[in-house]
Amino acid sequence: MDINNTLDQKLLLSRAQDYLRLSDKGELVCGNFLTPREEAYLLCFFEQSRAGERIYTFGGYASAERKRPFVLPSYLSELDGRADEKLELYFPDELKSKIKAVRIKGSGYRKLSHRDYLGSLLALGIERHSIGDIVPENDFSAVVFCTDRIFRFLLENLGRVASDAVTLEEYSPDRDFCPVKNFIPISATVASNRFDCIIGALTGLSREKSQELIKSGLCELDCLPESRPDKAIEPPCTVSARGFGKFKVLAFGGETKKGRLRLYAEKYV
Repeated sequence: MDINNTLDQKLLLSRAQDYLRLSDKGELVCGNFLTPREEAYLLCFFEQSRAGERIYTFGGYASAERKRPFVLPSYLSELDGRADEKLELYFPDELKSKIKAVRIKGSGYRKLSHRDYLGSLLALGIERHSIGDIVPENDFSAVVFCTDRIFRFLLENLGRVASDAVTLEEYSPDRDFCPVKNFIPISATVASNRFDCIIGALTGLSREKSQELIKSGLCELDCLPESRPDKAIEPPCTVSARGFGKFKVLAFGGETKKGRLRLYAEKYV
């Protein structure tokens, strides 16, 4: 896969090469928070560089969307085990020290949204890649994951979110921490597991329109652009179509009497 197409991808590739050089010198490298697409590109680069066993991404909890990459020193490649296992064994404090969490509580004066929290954080001059997931707990509080570099600054300087006064405290998520995500269940039948058939079923578009959407570069499969209408889809996977949303393809449930596949999916809301 060619990941050297756009300026953003070239910058990401340059950072990835820096990560490898530093880890070759025996350093443990930790990068900024990545979007899901950036994470997919970075993992692809490491696989192509035959260094996939040296990278682990983590965002503060198991199902985080935005994650920081941890690149292990090259000398650990000779040892058996996954990257996360080696990280916990040889650098047990790094995950906790590099990824911090803050609970932000409003006064109850008004409801606060994800956009409110993000806007107030960016207004402080904090760069987006220093912030991980923002997880609303309810209408008046949220947990924000951030880098260790901005953690203290955030605690000392964020006093308002939107028009509401807020209080902040350090937060330590337990192993069961998991944000509540809402989905709309989708069940349909498709002619095959081709990408254009799946996109058509999820968006309600005709097969011709689905193919146009895919060929225009407006669809993604597992966070990476996919422009091949005939690409075979293997659940579970994540699919998105610009203008129509993001979907989780869960499974195919066998054939109908007419020879069509039963499709089970969910739409993120």
